[in-house]
Amino acid sequence: MAMAPVSLLLLSLIPLFGTAVLAEENRINGLPPFCGNYECPTYQVLKRYNTFELRRYDGANWVTTQLEADMFGLGIMKSFKRLFNYISGENVAGISIKMSVPVRAIVPLHDPSINATMSFFVPTSVGNPPAPKDPSLHLENYPPASYYVRSFGGYALKSDYEKQAKALLEELDALGLAYDGNFGIAAGYNDPLTFFKRHNEVWFRSLN
Repeated sequence: MAMAPVSLLLLSLIPLFGTAVLAEENRINGLPPFCGNYECPTYQVLKRYNTFELRRYDGANWVTTQLEADMFGLGIMKSFKRLFNYISGENVAGISIKMSVPVRAIVPLHDPSINATMSFFVPTSVGNPPAPKDPSLHLENYPPASYYVRSFGGYALKSDYEKQAKALLEELDALGLAYDGNFGIAAGYNDPLTFFKRHNEVWFRSLN
């Protein structure tokens, strides 16, 4: 399975925003250690398998833009910058919003007419997220949903996300677990200056 011609190595470029933090330090109470000192979506683990787990995510707000792909990755950085500008105050309320993790990419796997997207999680402290000023951004409110999630470490490139997604799909098929195979989700949690205990994920929505 190929996760579309999108250079998902962008997910190792998260900051543009601040300094690196080791996962076990500066934790926010109650959140997974791999989120570091950034807020991330809350979830409950419903079941652990050998190499992946089934998570039930609480409802959450995300700010989203089209994920632009090109040979040199400049379009991807533009997508990231649009989202970063939103949390830096380019919204109708003019407020700054704390950076969160993960940076998430949703990639259509079969329909080339559907655009891939990139999203920032909006922290729960922002109860009513302000609308973006940039018309190429939009807010999304995701209801609670369950996802099969496979985690892996290291600096993740496009080929790494593809390899991990393929492995997860093979395991789901082997176990007869129902999932939405129309979209693959890649999630990156670390900035480029975090050298150890890096955390990356691939998700597929559970249909069970």
